[in-house]
This record gives sequence, C-alpha cells and structure tokens, in this order.
Amino acid sequence: FPHQNTPYLNQLEQIFVCQNCQKHFANERLLRDHMRGHVNHVTCALCDMVCTSVSSLKAHIRFRHCDERPFHCHLCDSGFKNAYDLHKHVETHNDSDAYSCDVEGCGFTSWTLRNLRRHYKRVHVSKSILKYKCHICQKCFSWSYTLTLHLRKAHKLSSHSRFRYVTS
Repeated sequence: FPHQNTPYLNQLEQIFVCQNCQKHFANERLLRDHMRGHVNHVTCALCDMVCTSVSSLKAHIRFRHCDERPFHCHLCDSGFKNAYDLHKHVETHNDSDAYSCDVEGCGFTSWTLRNLRRHYKRVHVSKSILKYKCHICQKCFSWSYTLTLHLRKAHKLSSHSRFRYVTS
C-alpha cells in the first residue's frame, strides 16, 4: 500500500516553523521547546534582554552587569566571575607547554591535557570517522556541532543550542 507510506515520508521532510519569530526546526519537540521561550520570559531591567527563566536572568545579570569577581588567582591576583575562568587563567602561568601531540610531524602543544585531547580528536581521529549524517541532503560529518552548523546554514534549521543525534 504505497499511500500508507506517504505520511511517513512527508513527516521526515517536514519543517516546523515558529509562528512568532519564523525560526525553523527539524521536529515538533524542538519547536515546542522553543515556543516555551515566547510564553515564559523575563526581561532584564538593565538592557531589555529577554531570558526564558528567572535563573537565566540572574546569571545574565551576574555576568553582564555586575563587576564582582570573587575568584582570585593566587599567582597574580587577577579576578574572575567564575571558577572555570579562574582555572583556565591559572593554566596560563605555566612557563612551558606541558603537553605535546605525539603524532609524527604534528608539533601541536598545549598548556592543558584537555586541549591536547580535543586537538587529537579533531585533527587526527575525526578525519576517518563520519558518523553524523544530515537527514535532508545526506552529507556526513565527523562532529555533531559541524552538522548543527550545516543544518543552520544550509537548511535554515535551528534549535535551542544543539540538535539531538542518534548514532548507530
């Protein structure tokens, strides 16, 4: 029964559009999540930015409008708004690059093991693995974020921050 397959195919190709702002979404769940932002919103009195929750408004005010920097570097007394930024700063006091890529001919060095691992995955591993496939044009990508960028730019689809992917 070919006519029974038609709704399934149309559903795969369907694009969901927000009636308030005209953004496009890959599926109904992402559109529904996005729509909550139009209904439940809080506006910053200092700059008119609209946040989707009171907690995100508080974080916005703390990072954009407050000068308080409670996290201080014990080596140079620089101040930071959060512990993560302080941690990244402290790593810059390292006199030499502590980590270097051991792939022959690469020469990449980093202050942090985290950056070295990220480099290795992006440069040396990802070239051979294409596990994220665009459901519209079938183009393949090594990283989910590059598929996200592709979906936004090539197909004008968007989501809150990341699309969800299923890998096999």
